[in-house]
Amino acid sequence: MFESKNNRYVTRSIAEEVPIATQIFLWSLIDGQVSKGIQLDYLQKFELKASAKGQEIVHSQEEPKWSQATKMAIPSECCITKTIWIIDSDAYQTMLFPEDY
Repeated sequence: MFESKNNRYVTRSIAEEVPIATQIFLWSLIDGQVSKGIQLDYLQKFELKASAKGQEIVHSQEEPKWSQATKMAIPSECCITKTIWIIDSDAYQTMLFPEDY
């Protein structure tokens, strides 16, 4: 999963609510896992929380079970507190909020 970087999309709500720098950072977290040869599930989950030190992100998946926390150094006014999914359907990849599904 997630081998191709072609055909990546975001929902309208992601485009409106998530800063582009954060979107790019989330895609790069997936690309980093692929480059390390880590087996990725079709559904990648990102729990974002705002903090005084920047954007806190917990990236996880169910199969195989895996989780990693990271921080993105951005101004606190650019931080959001939301859950974001990225789904790979083989033909394309979509970044969305769970409520968009």
